Amino acid sequence: MKPEAGAGICLVLGAGGFRGLAHAGVLRALRRAGIPIDSVIGASIGGLVACFYAGLGYEPDEIVRLLSMLSTPRLFAMGLLLRRQSLLLGEGSPALATLREELDRLRHLDLERLHFGLRVLGVLALDLSTGGEVFACTGGDCPVPAGRAALGGASIPGLFPWVTWKSGGRTYRLIDGGFSHSVPVERAFEPPFSAEKVLAVDLQVIRGFREWKTGRWDRLQERYGPRLIRLCPRVEEIGAIFFRPDQATDLVRAGEEAALEWAGALC
Repeated sequence: MKPEAGAGICLVLGAGGFRGLAHAGVLRALRRAGIPIDSVIGASIGGLVACFYAGLGYEPDEIVRLLSMLSTPRLFAMGLLLRRQSLLLGEGSPALATLREELDRLRHLDLERLHFGLRVLGVLALDLSTGGEVFACTGGDCPVPAGRAALGGASIPGLFPWVTWKSGGRTYRLIDGGFSHSVPVERAFEPPFSAEKVLAVDLQVIRGFREWKTGRWDRLQERYGPRLIRLCPRVEEIGAIFFRPDQATDLVRAGEEAALEWAGALC
C-alpha cells in the first residue's frame, strides 16, 4: 500500500528508554483531542510503542500497563535471560514472562495491516555490521522482516543481544536505532510518508551519531518551518535506564501535557 503524498500528520516517537512511557501519554492525549494521525515512525522505545499501537492495535492504556511492568532490575534480568536464550514462559517472574510473550507478538508484525486508521508505520534499526540504517515501513522495500527490525531497533547494546537476520548473502546484526537517529524526523517528510505536518516527540536523550552536529533542531525548523512541531515532554528528571515503576504516572502525564499544549497548533 502506498499512501498519497501530503498525507496528513506523521507522529515521530523518539528514543528514550523508560521515558518512552511519555509516548503513550502523547497518544492518549491526541486520541482524546480528536487529532487524527496518518502515520507513525519510531526509534528505539519509540519504535516499540509505535509497533504496539499501530501494528498490534494496543490502546495507549494497554501500552502503559505493559511498560509499567518494567523496572531497572527487571530490564537487566530480561537482558541476561535473553542472552542465555532461556526466557521461556514460566521462567523468571510472571512480569518477565508476560513481557516476553508481548515482545514475541512483534515477530509477526504486518506493516500492511495497521490499526486506528493509520496508513503507514515505520521503524528504525541500526545494522552493527555496516553502521547503516535499516528502515522497515509500510510500502517500503526492506530486506529485514518488520518484526525483526522492531525488536532489533530497540535492543540496547551491552544489555540486550542484537537481532540477527540473513538475507541476500549478508548477515544483519540489528541494534537500537536511536544510536543513529534518536528522533528520525527527516524520514517523515519523505515517501512513503510525505507528511504535511510532523509531530516529533523528543525525550531529550543523547543524540544519535548522525545527529551530533550542533544546531540540528534549528536547521530542521528552518528547513521545514511550521510543518515541523517538536514536543519535549518534561521528563528530564527521570532516568532513561534507572527508573522506578512509581514514576510511570509522571511520565504518562508529561506526554499528555506536551501534546495538549500543542493541540491548538495541530488543528
